Amino acid sequence: MKVMEERCDQCLYGPNKIVSNKRRSEIIREITRKDCHFICHKASIAGQDVACRGDFDQRGCGQLGRIMGRLGAIEFVKEETLVRSPQESVT
Repeated sequence: MKVMEERCDQCLYGPNKIVSNKRRSEIIREITRKDCHFICHKASIAGQDVACRGDFDQRGCGQLGRIMGRLGAIEFVKEETLVRSPQESVT
């Protein structure tokens, strides 16, 4: 499982999030209900499934994330290594 190495400057769990407090609560309620992780929006833009570091720190990224953590199967990803997929590249 991939998780961002650090929280980004617009982390859902930080003060500079890009959504309202109401939307943040809705997102957290939904991922908690589904028992899944929140994908970092910067990774999402790059077309990658990398869990938000804030979600990992706060919720453990759901049951699967906690299990992967206990197994030592978390790969921490640096933001600068995210690469946009070719179909999303600007030409």
